[in-house]
Amino acid sequence: MRKMLSGKDLIRIEGDEFLLNPKVYSDSEIFNLELERIFHGLWTYVGHASEFPNPGDYKVVRVGRYPVLLVKGKDGVIRGFVNKCTHRGNILCRTFKGNAKFFKCIYHGWVFSTEGKVIGVPDREGFPSDYDFSRKNLVAVHVETYRGLIFASITPKVSLEEQLGDVKQLIDYIFNIGENVEVKGPIRYAYPGNWKLVAENTLDMYHFPVLHESVALLSEKLNNRSPQRLSNAAVGGKRLDVAFNGVGYLRGGHGFVSISREITNLREQFDAVVGETGLDNFDRQRAEFRRKATFHVYVFPNLLIHDYDNTVPTLRVISPVDVGLTEIQSYTFFPKNLRRELKRKILRAHEEVRGATGMSNADDNEIMGVIQIASTVEEPPLFLSKGLNREEKENKVLNEAGVRFEGVSNSLDDTFIRGFYKWWSNTMFGSEDK
Repeated sequence: MRKMLSGKDLIRIEGDEFLLNPKVYSDSEIFNLELERIFHGLWTYVGHASEFPNPGDYKVVRVGRYPVLLVKGKDGVIRGFVNKCTHRGNILCRTFKGNAKFFKCIYHGWVFSTEGKVIGVPDREGFPSDYDFSRKNLVAVHVETYRGLIFASITPKVSLEEQLGDVKQLIDYIFNIGENVEVKGPIRYAYPGNWKLVAENTLDMYHFPVLHESVALLSEKLNNRSPQRLSNAAVGGKRLDVAFNGVGYLRGGHGFVSISREITNLREQFDAVVGETGLDNFDRQRAEFRRKATFHVYVFPNLLIHDYDNTVPTLRVISPVDVGLTEIQSYTFFPKNLRRELKRKILRAHEEVRGATGMSNADDNEIMGVIQIASTVEEPPLFLSKGLNREEKENKVLNEAGVRFEGVSNSLDDTFIRGFYKWWSNTMFGSEDK
């Protein structure tokens, strides 16, 4: 039996080179350890409070290998349970989402309340008269919420507060505009690649003008924007400070891309949101920065947030199914009080952009699939050194705006991916590998 690859085997830093072993995408033992230490041992994003407006509203999700049922009880509390009947192990709820007064197993008819309690057992006489059926209530899953974002964990090793850490400041920037957020979706699809590929790709601006050249040409025709300007928007251009043209990583494996609003495509969205909800809950410096910058934010390990006017506001949820298969659920969001016509515009844009065949996604899915095919071969390693020579640990504008980070550089760089793998390695292998 071969020895499992370690962090030292997978990540090599040699002088001015940061090299990554492609087996991080294709090794099944690594994937199984990721499920145990990351997707079962940490908090993963599973939904938004606005998806559960009424008692009995439910949604079926995946937390690592666990099928999970989220449901709002009669008391208004959103709970999580392992989605298995505690009698003979049948999947209890087989509909993706809906509303129910109770859940009845189709195998033997056991019935459970929306609070997870056993409330009905056919042929009750077949059990001792004093048997305590509360021992067979649904198995609870840990659930906590931050700004309406719902996270779940099977065996949490840290608190949600500790895990989110500094990425809360970026969540605050996005969700502080219109506290009463409405989430719509999802669009669901899968790609034949490892879960980490989409996290890397979403915060990689370097590929946009090359891989998505057709998107640039289409934008030229539809919006009278030159491909060169769109390319500059995608990669940030070199004229702007990295505060408005940067990619960075935070403690805990989180990351962000900041993009100047001057070069984004849907300014109307943000102007409408600000016009109706304001920025009064920010101090002056943060409000000024918020008007100038839009973000892609990665919340480790499975949530990608696209800000209001960065293509289309999106919550993209990563669900690893197997080492080389990943499911994506894409949602859009906006304040509930936004004008109906603007909501409709955002919904249509979400369909056009975020579907499996929408705009740039088809290109990305193709690339991630072929990288997966090649990842079974260890040589050559992935070369992630771009921007290593210009990475900053401090930035005056970001620091004054209250954005804390560990490293930042031009949005064309590999800075986030390097930071991600340092934290990924620490989570996976810890001090044993230092």
